[in-house]
Formats: sequence, structure tokens, C-alpha cells
Amino acid sequence: MPKKHEKITLFKTDLYAKKLDMDHTKIIKYLKKLEKDAIKVTASNYGGWHSHYYFDPFPSCVEPLNKEINKFMKQTIHKDFDIRGDLCVHNSWFIINKKGDFNKPHKHPPYTFSGAYYIQCNDNSGELIFQNQAEMNNYAVHYNNFNEYNSKDFYIKPEVGQLFIWPAWVEHYVTPNLSNSERIVYSFNI
Repeated sequence: MPKKHEKITLFKTDLYAKKLDMDHTKIIKYLKKLEKDAIKVTASNYGGWHSHYYFDPFPSCVEPLNKEINKFMKQTIHKDFDIRGDLCVHNSWFIINKKGDFNKPHKHPPYTFSGAYYIQCNDNSGELIFQNQAEMNNYAVHYNNFNEYNSKDFYIKPEVGQLFIWPAWVEHYVTPNLSNSERIVYSFNI
């Protein structure tokens, strides 16, 4: 009997997420010392503090974290994308956002994947938002509920210890930190 219809997935975009159980003591200690000495970089951050970019060799305080990131990539991205050779963290940086600070919409060309690991945050530290790059004509149709087919934005409320990796071409941003404590993120490109 012939099929009545067929659904073919044209393209797929996944966000990879994992909760890591890491000790952040050495990273926090490193940042407290570094923040006084380092030159502030302005990239996607609006306010806040952005470290300089790190390349191999990375600071020793993030080596255990980079090992976990590289391991997670081998378990997921290598398989899904059928990649030959090794993938690893190419460069990284820290962002510290105080109350009112945020990150503007941006992408990470020319890299293949980007990611963020949350060292310190709370419920009011701001959401990580990914934007659908499709030219969606949402004003012409009304939806009962938004889903992966019709949404323009995808919201995540990060928690301490969460790791996220996504294709570098996906536009994303972080809403303002509304709390009185700092949001500390380790970001990277692959």
C-alpha cells in the first residue's frame, strides 16, 4: 500500500546539554586575581567583564573542564555529525556579568561549534536565548502553541554546572542579569 504522505527532515539543529559536577574553586580564585590585571575586551557583552581569549595552553584551572567538554563532544557531536579527526576546544574566554549586564545577539564565525558552561548563576541571572534563523512569517498565522516548527526563539534558564554546545552559526544572546550576584560563564569555540 503506498504512503499517503512522507515527512522529510531538510536540516536539523540540535543543542547539546549536560550537567557537570565540577569544583569551581580554582576557577573563581583565578578570576578574582585576573580581573584586576586583565584588559577588558568588548565583544557581545554590554557591560560586564570579558576576559582576553585563551588558546592552548589554557589556564590550568580550566583544563579539567576542557577535558569534560572534549569528552562530551566525542560522545555526541562526533557521532551525530559523522566527523573525521578530533574536535577540541580551540579558544575560550570568561564573561562576568553583574546586575543589568547582558550579551547582545551574536554568532561565532568561522567556528563550527560554540558553547557555554555556567560557573555561577541563579534564577534571575538571565536566560540564554537561541534565535531561529528562518525567515518566519509568524504574523500571518496564529498558532495554538509554539514548538520547534514555528518558534522564533528558544529560551533556556541555565543552572550552575550546565554545559551547552551548539552550531556556531546559531544566533544567541543572554538577557540582563537581574540579580545582585554575578553571572560567571566560561565560553568557547570548537
